Amino acid sequence: MRRRFALVFNATAGVAMPRLLDGVLAALRSENADVFQVPARSAEEAAERVAELARRDVCDAVIAAGGDGTFRAVATGAAASALPVGVIPLGTGNVLANEIGLRKRAKDVADVLLTGGVVDVRGGLVNGSPFFLMIGAGFDARVVAKLSYRTKRAFGRGAYVYPVLKTLAEGPRRFDVELDGRRFEASWIILSFATRYASVFELAPDAGVGRDRLMAVVMEAGTRLGTAAHLVSLAFGWLARPETRPAGVHVLPVDHARIGRLTTTPVEIDGDEAGISPVEVRAEGKPVRLLVPARYVADLTNRHANRVA
Repeated sequence: MRRRFALVFNATAGVAMPRLLDGVLAALRSENADVFQVPARSAEEAAERVAELARRDVCDAVIAAGGDGTFRAVATGAAASALPVGVIPLGTGNVLANEIGLRKRAKDVADVLLTGGVVDVRGGLVNGSPFFLMIGAGFDARVVAKLSYRTKRAFGRGAYVYPVLKTLAEGPRRFDVELDGRRFEASWIILSFATRYASVFELAPDAGVGRDRLMAVVMEAGTRLGTAAHLVSLAFGWLARPETRPAGVHVLPVDHARIGRLTTTPVEIDGDEAGISPVEVRAEGKPVRLLVPARYVADLTNRHANRVA
């Protein structure tokens, strides 16, 4: 059983989630675990502090308490080390928590931190910087740029309604994409290690955290109606299946992507603004040891066995 934990906490994540954090910490301490907080004023500082913890070997695991952006910062610091990373999902979307089947109940989260399984998760690099779940360029990055974080904290997913409608009304803006030498003109692209988008929408069943397979979903819509059709297809899971996938949508594995070199476009990483293209993405990041529920370890094992068979 793990006993010593370092906690990296994002106080701005999620909607009224401090109770979950308090509950997890109480559950850990009831098992005589020691938890100490790691102060950090930015994602970069958080990554540096976690890397220092990994070198010093002063804890059994580090906890990322926040959303997917907090996990990315912590995982960046722990990458290529023996230090496991666990999560307390306090964000709005929590793609990672949903991906690994981590229930948002204090006892369940604490049990995974104390005795959960460990899987090696290999991320990617975007302009040389690590990411572990997904990046988007075009439509969704334009939505994120309009998002009010105060509204997001107050209303959760509801905060996205106005930015989505406003971006849809503005119409699509196309840009250049190159995937392993294959060229597209896209208005939206998602590169994902996760099977779902925004936690709830099935996107790329051939991906999956711990499967180390980066999937690209390219949407070429050139009209408002086409963009709306792609949003509906995403909402109903039609993008994920070849037989229901609309025209102008391509889903394929990718090792190397170049986005927006000729025509610039906004970029987001795990739901956070990440500037403007051009960006270069490679599926060759350093591995991170991730704490997961035992059933997720079994699921990964079954998927691997089925693929080999």
